[in-house]
Amino acid sequence: MFTDTHNHTSHFSSDARMTAKELIDACKAMEMNGVTVTEHYEGDYPHDIGVPQIFDIPEYFEAFKSWEEYAGAFPIYKGIELGYQKHLPEFYDEMVAKYPFDSVIMSNHLFDGKDPYFFRDCYEKDMISVYTQYIEEMAEMVEKCNNFDIVGHYDYINRYAPYEKPQIKYSQCPEAFDRFLSAIISKDKCLEINTRSIDKMRKKGLNDCLPDKEILSRYFELGGRNISLGSDSHASDTLCIHFREAAEYLRSFGFTEASYYVARKRFSEPL
Repeated sequence: MFTDTHNHTSHFSSDARMTAKELIDACKAMEMNGVTVTEHYEGDYPHDIGVPQIFDIPEYFEAFKSWEEYAGAFPIYKGIELGYQKHLPEFYDEMVAKYPFDSVIMSNHLFDGKDPYFFRDCYEKDMISVYTQYIEEMAEMVEKCNNFDIVGHYDYINRYAPYEKPQIKYSQCPEAFDRFLSAIISKDKCLEINTRSIDKMRKKGLNDCLPDKEILSRYFELGGRNISLGSDSHASDTLCIHFREAAEYLRSFGFTEASYYVARKRFSEPL
């Protein structure tokens, strides 16, 4: 099995439904190699949903001690998922530097300053315009932020899209993707294959659900080799979901290993 590098618990992520103990028990039952707990930290989140989208980081590290004790010999890693906004890179870089995280994911959950999960009006624009703008913002995120390891779900924008064929593809915005992928490579960051995105496409009844072939081919062609597998699980029944299928798919492009991070250093395991 693999190390699942992207997961949330109900202790510090308001949208998660599993406790840390439930996560650990499920990981052990599946004989996974390890798991990273990457709680949501959305600075200045634009929607009032009744609960904060940030958490007390010292409290998280204190809680993690008991989780490690419960996990025993099973590897569990300290992580965080940061929500990008244009004014936050310096704040995030300085904040993360103060704490001994194992892994830091940088994600963008917003389009035009709003989360498509709540604000579906963004999809009233044509698909090419929406996806191009989103990937340009992803490129900007990678270029402006420094103190992170993994680029989370580049395909978040297509999760809630109502288009007939919502999958995001390289051919829709090749220049934006080249900028984005080149930034990841030049800064030695990791491109996440988020299998929650695959699962959401499957649940829509779509067949073309795996990451676009041209995106992965172009990433490899530009020199990108750093790939991680994250289920983005909010409940224990989706841990490592579609990992075996995704690993086989990645091998077909020439990728040989998946990355995970310990004390902010990259480690790898075979796909």
